[in-house]
Amino acid sequence: MIAGFNALAFPSECPSEYIPLDNEPPFIAAQHLSLEFPDSIFSLHDLGYSDQDIATCESSFGYSNAFRILSDEGVALMKDICERIYQNRNASAGTGANRLGSYARGAGYRSKFIRDFCDSPELAAHLSAIANITLGRHSVPAVACGINYAPDDITKAVDTWHVDSVSYDIVMMLSDPNQIKGGEFQIFNGTKQEGREILGISGEEGMDTQLPEDRVITLPFPAAGYGFLQQGNMIFHRACRLQEKADRITMVPSFEVLPRSAMDATNSINMSNWADPGIQQELARHEIW
Repeated sequence: MIAGFNALAFPSECPSEYIPLDNEPPFIAAQHLSLEFPDSIFSLHDLGYSDQDIATCESSFGYSNAFRILSDEGVALMKDICERIYQNRNASAGTGANRLGSYARGAGYRSKFIRDFCDSPELAAHLSAIANITLGRHSVPAVACGINYAPDDITKAVDTWHVDSVSYDIVMMLSDPNQIKGGEFQIFNGTKQEGREILGISGEEGMDTQLPEDRVITLPFPAAGYGFLQQGNMIFHRACRLQEKADRITMVPSFEVLPRSAMDATNSINMSNWADPGIQQELARHEIW
């Protein structure tokens, strides 16, 4: 990270609803990361955004294809930790209303391994090189470290068509994608305004329905430990329904553009309606910063 471009420090206190794990291994970047670059990068222009649209962003970066992020050891440890957090997920532990099939936000409160991964300067520098802009771990812990699980009811989408409440995030597969039928990650080949208009929705609300096949791009994961980077508040995207029950865990860490004087795409108004413990304090802290 460039000196002076540091992310806001993670809070020292943990809301009581989150249950911290014990007996965790330490995160060691040299052992647990295996960072590679994507083969392809697509700009917002490629999706049909105008220069005027892009002027509201700090970068024209749109999304990349999947690239390797974790080593084999890193995948095994991260997946085990996410499986341990599964019992402390969703509204049962205060993680809020469930648009997703099954998820845990604020995973950095529960796991120091995850928090140190999301805080890793090596990861931030690598993502910054891909997006050609300085990125750091998002200052709102609820979204800084998130986990998505397969829903118990596979008639529900893993995640419906939507845009994110933050600018940048990675979607990293922790399960073996070759053992999963369905659950593909897809983006709309167009602007978010076009996607919303076709579905008849507004804002960041989600909808579990089909878009025209010729307007949908599927981004495959080659293996566990691979993920892709997207400017999530500009990319209309979803994770499809599973065709049969399967182990499907993805980690979705979020990032923001640094320094803090950069344009901030965080949708604090939308996030203020979330039921996550401590979210109001997190958002106030972010906005003050």
